[in-house]
Amino acid sequence: MSTSTQSVGRRPQLAALNPVAKLAAVLPAVVLVLFTRDMATPAVIVIAAALVIIVGARLRPRAILIGGAIILLAGAWTTASFALLTRPEVVAGTPVVIDGWITLHAGALCTGMATSLRLIAMMLLALVGSLGTTTSALVSALVRQGRVPYRFAYGAVAAVRFAPRYRQDLLTIRAAQRARGIIDRRGPVGYLTRTWRSLIPLLAGGARHAERLSLAMDARGFAVWSGVAAIFVITNALGPLTFGTGMAGPGW
Repeated sequence: MSTSTQSVGRRPQLAALNPVAKLAAVLPAVVLVLFTRDMATPAVIVIAAALVIIVGARLRPRAILIGGAIILLAGAWTTASFALLTRPEVVAGTPVVIDGWITLHAGALCTGMATSLRLIAMMLLALVGSLGTTTSALVSALVRQGRVPYRFAYGAVAAVRFAPRYRQDLLTIRAAQRARGIIDRRGPVGYLTRTWRSLIPLLAGGARHAERLSLAMDARGFAVWSGVAAIFVITNALGPLTFGTGMAGPGW
């Protein structure tokens, strides 16, 4: 058996599944969790999704323990938060669990636990639908099975891949400004000043990158249509959205 065959055989089951099939499988469960109010339904979905992730993703025991601890802590915090936020008159007919400087009813705890289970269920379902899925595999599946026009699918992927490019450009702009002695003070005012000063160079660089990418795609015969304008619009529309993400890296 060749090395490539062995590597394919060792792929986790979730990674070998069709991305569109995974999304179609978890979408009904997500809708069910959104519109349910009891604890039994999300609890069953949480257990089933956890088993699918453990078996299908071939997680290591340490990863399972760490993930389980994080889920338990987040669930306990969410339960307590929503239990305290529940209006007392809504659960006034239920037994009192804590009667001191705060009054906590059993109904409030049930409400918080149900909400926590719903959030955990949606998080695990999102993991089931995304674990092992690469961007290229998702786009290929959307084009083949989802019948999404490939010019839009691959154009969106090209636009998304501009995010790290925008971040690197932002770091370069900040370094150039510091080299010229432009140093702003810390705090919100300095943050807004740096943002405004970096906005025009960043958008100009994004426009240049978008134009080069669109010309390269047209030269390779990608989508015989007005691709230059479309890719240019998509990438520059994504620029302001990724601008804040890029600025979050350098910090205040």
